[in-house]
Amino acid sequence: MKTLAIATVTVRETLNRKIQVTLLIFAVLLVVATYVATLLTVGASHRMVADLGLSGMELVSVLLATFLGADLVAGDVQRRVIYPVVAKPVSRTQYLLGRYLGLSATLALNLLAMAVMLSALFVYDARSFSPLSPTLAGAIALLLLKVLTVAAIATLFSSFTNTTLASIFTLSLTIAGYLTSEVRSIWQGDHAWISALVWYALPDLGTLTGNEAVVYRTALPASAALGGLHALAYAAAMLALAAAVLERRDFR
Repeated sequence: MKTLAIATVTVRETLNRKIQVTLLIFAVLLVVATYVATLLTVGASHRMVADLGLSGMELVSVLLATFLGADLVAGDVQRRVIYPVVAKPVSRTQYLLGRYLGLSATLALNLLAMAVMLSALFVYDARSFSPLSPTLAGAIALLLLKVLTVAAIATLFSSFTNTTLASIFTLSLTIAGYLTSEVRSIWQGDHAWISALVWYALPDLGTLTGNEAVVYRTALPASAALGGLHALAYAAAMLALAAAVLERRDFR
């Protein structure tokens, strides 16, 4: 109950952040710009809407996860909000999980709002509900896993450094995560174990995408399931590390 109460407070706080409002406005403008671009492209409107729309959703969601997650714990420390919280009969792990769950709920709500807008564009463009396929739902689910993984990374860095550094570290690790699969596929031979180690040490964000499947109306790649399991395990590991760090941190 304590964790859920903290999560509820976190949702209310994050929904009132100016950075989120700014990024949501950007998302709306991007979706509108996507549809305008389709007017200039004959015979490829679905591909334009799908590619630009999903890419815009991913960019906005990842930035939200990064900046809101980086401020999750570090911001409370800087504002001294965490001191009365940890002084109460609430463990630091409960506090951390509550904050992360609240952030995750906020990110899921934002992603749902953008998905509804994109789906409306699909229906309007096709004049039918045929574009609303299981592939689209799967692509959005993969994007949610990607965003929650980035949020977990930001939470880890936020647990022991300030907001600015946490944002920089999270963005750096996120960019590296998009290149993980390429490094593993290219780096073969006698030292292939190094690429495998990199694959386990970094988030494999590149496989968590269904954009191409939605664009070309095909099934999601088989690697998406493995990528999803890897993302869940990675996010859990990041949260476990964050909890361990926070339990040992001295706030004096």
